[in-house]
Amino acid sequence: MQEIGRNELCPCGSGKKYKKCCANKVVNIETILVKDQMDLQLGFLNEAMAPKQSSYKKDYEHVLQEVQDVFNEPQFLTVFLTYIFGLHGKPSSWEQFLEERIPSVERPRLKELLENWQHPQPVIAEVTEMEELTREVEMKDLISGESYRVTIPEFHSWAPIDYLFTLLLPFEEKWVPFGFMFPSVYTKKEAAALKSRVENLADDRNEWITTEGVVDVITAIIAREEAESDSWIDQMTEPLQSDLQKEALHELKSFWDQRDEELSLFACHITSAYFAEHGAKVRKPSTYLATFSYLMAQHATELPMTQKEAGEAFDVTASSVSSTARKVEEWFVGELEELKKQS
Repeated sequence: MQEIGRNELCPCGSGKKYKKCCANKVVNIETILVKDQMDLQLGFLNEAMAPKQSSYKKDYEHVLQEVQDVFNEPQFLTVFLTYIFGLHGKPSSWEQFLEERIPSVERPRLKELLENWQHPQPVIAEVTEMEELTREVEMKDLISGESYRVTIPEFHSWAPIDYLFTLLLPFEEKWVPFGFMFPSVYTKKEAAALKSRVENLADDRNEWITTEGVVDVITAIIAREEAESDSWIDQMTEPLQSDLQKEALHELKSFWDQRDEELSLFACHITSAYFAEHGAKVRKPSTYLATFSYLMAQHATELPMTQKEAGEAFDVTASSVSSTARKVEEWFVGELEELKKQS
């Protein structure tokens, strides 16, 4: 890589000298652009849409009422819908916002991106890969089969059992989400039924972001037949390379089925995501079974267990549980909060 002189123009496109711009920042231009576009979207939410919320009152109420039996998270859904309602109308609030903001954008590369952002692309896709280091997720469209490489915010983390309804914006050779990503968890067997429901949605994807269309999409990706819930553990173990980790996940399910069956899916989902991300670094899966069980009991139940109890359940020491918990608790809590939004 060619070294940048301190008096040369900064490659971020700000027009400033490198020494007065990004010389002392341990970030690359893509990281800067990701942050800038997130700030821009947040500005759209707070400055352009918040004052107009009363205009969409009937739309909010209709969607919340129609989907409450399958998805009763009004706070998350309200923010998710605010971005979507910002795409209604001709010109939409989002188009007007971009038209006003683009002239004042200083970075040429960001300005070039925004010129093609008037119409976010609706997608329902399965997650096929997640790279924590780069914050990138590989997604495959359930209908077209097209693949998308998406750079996501730090507060999101997805695994190959996640399916997402989102709107995508082109980001040079990749994509970024517009607003929030609407998630649901499915096993391989369940995914066939999900795909069938998605294929019955309107052919014109612009219909997906109408008020009625959003109801149809949420119902399609969240509602499930009773028969679909039989076996999800096989899908969770499928992406794992280690037989030890696969066996460990079944052991964890058995433990939580006895302790609190409703939390069994949560515990296994979080553990499988961790195993998938860290692979061979997880040399003793039982330590993580005990640690995640301890953290699950602490953060998701009214009957917490001690580190000693968690260790005894999986034949590891309390000190191992303690040291591992310190390393993973912040990550665990973030994963748990995301799962709670989906439940």
